[in-house]
Amino acid sequence: MPTQTSLRRQGLAIYHGLLGIEVLCIGIAVAGLLVSPAPLLFGLLLSLDIAVLAVLVATRRRLADRFLTGDAAQRSLIQTNIRDSLTGARTRHAFLQSLGARVNHSSRSTVSLLLVDIDHFKSINDSLGHGVGDAVLRHLVEIGEGVFPTGSVSRLGGDEFAILMENTETDIATRAAALFLSRLAVPTIIAGRQVRVSASIGIATSPHHSVFGDELMLCADLALYESKRRGRGTYTVFDDEMMAEQKYRRLIERELRAAVLLDQLELHYQPMLDGAGETEGVEALIRWRHPVRGLMAPDRFVPIAEQSNLIDSLGEWVLRRACRDAAALPGRTIGINVSGAQLQRDTFLEMVVAVLGETGCDAGRFTFEITESVALGASAAVLQRLKTLQDMGAHVSLDDFGTGHFGFNSLSTLPIDAIKIDRSYIQAMAGDEIASILVAAIGAIGRTKAIAVVAEGVETEEQRLLARTAGCTVFQGYLLGRPVPLAELAGARRSIAA
Repeated sequence: MPTQTSLRRQGLAIYHGLLGIEVLCIGIAVAGLLVSPAPLLFGLLLSLDIAVLAVLVATRRRLADRFLTGDAAQRSLIQTNIRDSLTGARTRHAFLQSLGARVNHSSRSTVSLLLVDIDHFKSINDSLGHGVGDAVLRHLVEIGEGVFPTGSVSRLGGDEFAILMENTETDIATRAAALFLSRLAVPTIIAGRQVRVSASIGIATSPHHSVFGDELMLCADLALYESKRRGRGTYTVFDDEMMAEQKYRRLIERELRAAVLLDQLELHYQPMLDGAGETEGVEALIRWRHPVRGLMAPDRFVPIAEQSNLIDSLGEWVLRRACRDAAALPGRTIGINVSGAQLQRDTFLEMVVAVLGETGCDAGRFTFEITESVALGASAAVLQRLKTLQDMGAHVSLDDFGTGHFGFNSLSTLPIDAIKIDRSYIQAMAGDEIASILVAAIGAIGRTKAIAVVAEGVETEEQRLLARTAGCTVFQGYLLGRPVPLAELAGARRSIAA
């Protein structure tokens, strides 16, 4: 009986003789077991006294080409799954694998997870271009690799990043987060422009907050939300109250969807008086008459609407109701608050035009109020939408001025018809020289630009007189009238002598 070795040699000789090519290697399958894998170009099945013997032959050149091509493709595929092509950070796929391997109920090691979002990244893309935006993403990863352990920075998508720190307690993670934010905040030159970047971070630690990867992600995400709510540019560590707040937000979101359909929403109007004490206009303020919680102020549900997709329908409801009420407010402008989320929608102007057309209201009856924080992060597209509102005849007002970092020099580029000074400055004027100087400076800007300057939060006659002396031309606050339903507005209005 021929041996396996002799059969092997015979097979090689047969192929060499028949094909006239140099044989590099073979693959042999005995009883279904593949011993030496090779690309199958030719095959010969021999029935022998032993089990089935398959001889696989390949030339050196073709085999080398196949192996090299296959290895390169495989390396490319693996690299694509591990490294983000734009930033060089680990991919979402690689991050989730690491998270699952390191965070589980049986693990005894401590792992800190940091979720990072770049603040106002959309505005960077819109105003400076996507090339600068891409460079900002790479800059963040570079800073991160210099602060956190090598290979710990992952890009989840867009401007969202995750950092996984093994054997790291919360206090160490927070110190690293603070160092990262401080380095990131240093102005840098990107594409010939000086750019200042900030980010918000949410931190959660296993096993303290959860021993499951998906739950730890949720905890870090809730902490990230809290960082954004606090004003961005900071970090927040998860605590149990955040989970309770999340459940509350979900409940309010569900109930708010029903409130629009069940006619539980109301508009209350607060008068704004000119220097002679005559009512110049009103501000429309949404209220929710909840069947269990009673009358709810907007700060209890509008932020939740902004985090969901409810803000658009809520904003449309406010404009429609204000248009309906406008007939009862002849000669008065109506101020309507507009969120940054609404202004970022391409459909915002279409909604305004449609509602005004359907109700027959003149755009000149309305003042669209934006906060200083919205103006601070306004993209070119948002600024153009504000300008379009003015072109339609509507007015634009900058609300809560002084609460953020919106500089005086930026006022010249913002399409506004009025500045509303935050109540904190108006109420501090009597004993705070800095507040008085600031209000007077804004009053001077108003005179120069020929725009209205509104004093918010006027609660005493002294505050009204000081604000008027400083250059304010319109006054709003409890001294002049509280927000009330339309039916009660006429009786609530007061005339204050000049």
